[in-house]
Amino acid sequence: MRGGNKNSGRRAIIDMRPDKNEIIKDIVLERRSLTEIAKRLGVDFSTVQRYRDDKITEEMRRSILAETRIEGIKADTDVVNQDRMDVAMTYESLAKRVERLIAKAERSEDDSFALAAMEGLRRILRDIAQVQGKLATNLTVNVSLAESKEWVILRQILQEVCNEIPAAREPLLRRMHHHVLSVTIESGDVF
Repeated sequence: MRGGNKNSGRRAIIDMRPDKNEIIKDIVLERRSLTEIAKRLGVDFSTVQRYRDDKITEEMRRSILAETRIEGIKADTDVVNQDRMDVAMTYESLAKRVERLIAKAERSEDDSFALAAMEGLRRILRDIAQVQGKLATNLTVNVSLAESKEWVILRQILQEVCNEIPAAREPLLRRMHHHVLSVTIESGDVF
């Protein structure tokens, strides 16, 4: 009998699945409970729990959380932009209707009705200008560097280089502090 982990050399069941990335997202984002995931995969709860604890790194977790936040922001921006279009189309439709009323009143030489319709058109155009001005405000999306996928990968690379070449750690940290880049020390990090 060999010593060490009895599962050494075997790939985890989740790693062999074509939907591995979705399962990992389910675990990280807690979209499903570990029990539900285990039932769906036909494995014991402890298998999924072990996978979560042993295979899903902090970098993977942060990357998934960052991607999810960015996807949510993009979806919200799309909704706001669609609302802008709906409002603009509604006001444009109203303006066209009032213009038709003015033309009709002018054809029938009803000056008082034409003047009232023009006043209504003026109000609609003023409202359109106000709404367009408010909606034209640019949406700003702020994403923290610490949450970006690229920073997580770059940070991992810097940690690996510093572990490989310990003399590089001090100059790297000095330059990062000089450029006011924060270095967060987390559990297990030697950075």
